[in-house]
Amino acid sequence: MKKRLAGAAGALCILLLGAGLWLGAGQDRQARVEARFQANLSQLAQTAQALLAGKEAEPPAGWTGAEVYGETVCFEYGGWGLGPSTAYWGVAYAPDGSPVGFQGLDMAGAVPWGDGWLWKEERGDNRCYVERLAPGWYYYEMHF
Repeated sequence: MKKRLAGAAGALCILLLGAGLWLGAGQDRQARVEARFQANLSQLAQTAQALLAGKEAEPPAGWTGAEVYGETVCFEYGGWGLGPSTAYWGVAYAPDGSPVGFQGLDMAGAVPWGDGWLWKEERGDNRCYVERLAPGWYYYEMHF
């Protein structure tokens, strides 16, 4: 009986530690993206302007990609997961200053959440959190 109790207690400790690390990873992730954004802002702005003008441009080192979606430029910083349990994070630039998410996601219907806004798919579990970093610049975190 003591072995079962000790095994259950050990499993519970591992589960709680894993959950704590998983929950904390989102905060660290955002802090890393924000720090890189602040360090690369002038290069990101130049790249965004070039891409919006239809020119070829590469994102600064450390960013995994840059894509144009309509009038929005998204700078990808990272992603993790498989299939329906996937997350992507980075920074989006919208020249008009409106909140925008992953791949130019229109944040219409988003609700205030923490220091930003949270959009949730009406009939599904997709969600996107954005937070303003500077005029026209938004941190995004998309979960599928």
